[in-house]
Amino acid sequence: MTSTQNVTTETRFDGLLLAMSSPAPRSLAEFGATEGDLVRRNIVEHGSVLLNGFRWSDWDDLDTFVNGVVGKPLDYTERSSPRTELAPGVFTATDHPPAEEIILHTEQSYNLTVPRYLFFFGKRRAPEGGASRIADCRKVASALPSEIVDRFDREGYLLVRNYRPGLGLSWQEAFGTDDPGRLREYCSANGIEVEWIAEDHVQTRQMRWAVATHPETGHRSWFNHLAFFNLSALREELREFFADEYGPWGVPTNTFYADGTELEPEVAAALHGAYRGQELDVDVEAGEVLIVDNISTAHGRAPFVPPRELFVSMGDAIGWADLRPAERISHPEIGAGASALVRAGAVRHQA
Repeated sequence: MTSTQNVTTETRFDGLLLAMSSPAPRSLAEFGATEGDLVRRNIVEHGSVLLNGFRWSDWDDLDTFVNGVVGKPLDYTERSSPRTELAPGVFTATDHPPAEEIILHTEQSYNLTVPRYLFFFGKRRAPEGGASRIADCRKVASALPSEIVDRFDREGYLLVRNYRPGLGLSWQEAFGTDDPGRLREYCSANGIEVEWIAEDHVQTRQMRWAVATHPETGHRSWFNHLAFFNLSALREELREFFADEYGPWGVPTNTFYADGTELEPEVAAALHGAYRGQELDVDVEAGEVLIVDNISTAHGRAPFVPPRELFVSMGDAIGWADLRPAERISHPEIGAGASALVRAGAVRHQA
């Protein structure tokens, strides 16, 4: 344990997390304004930082702190989960049923522009469960069989989303518009194929990279939603229902190889197992702030007994072209065969 800049620091989890504590109560907003560079350097060096002993009470405090560390908070675009916006750039953590876990993932890695940093502000800890889970994405990549990493690194993966009434977010909620023309414009600008399979069924298809190079450390990181959006991530009974009802190409979300073929069960199991092997629990107490480097550190949430309050902000956007310095392009292209295979499967099951 060391002391610097009037804070006490302690490394945890073999250095993945640095706890920074203020010996005397101190304004969070003031700390961000005066020591933002220090906080940011430690986030990059370790992968995550946990702050305690800093006072905050309202949205202005959180906004000022985020601005002091990484700049203006980002909006939540191309949504995949329900959140409530409490103030500009400040959201509830995912409004997901408390009895279910949120498996490890890297925020919005399926977007062309992703947040570098995530800020989790603890307002009320759950009476039972609810730990924030983190994992070192560099170690996740190392834990996977090299042939799996190499293939997805080389080819990327295909993400297919289907929007139907009553099944998850609507396309209007996901894309923030009820205008089909604006949806098409957004998708065209962001490397997404969009198609009305039926009047009330919209499907999107996008190719994305699976491995990123950290822009500051140069480390290779497993950075994707390949496991998170795969059908295998669902509970068994729900997985079987969706598969029987809609088929693998028509479920709300699913991921495939770049050529449109399904992931083998053993590959999906390896992906989930690599995350599980690196999973670490961080209890964020009331008043504490957990900050993660989204490029190097995955996050998730353990099930909990309500009530629990955790707010989130995202900051410092970076494009995929800067995370793939070898290619300097934002995304791989969807092959005609892959697109046709997925669409045919969705239409066949719709009939």
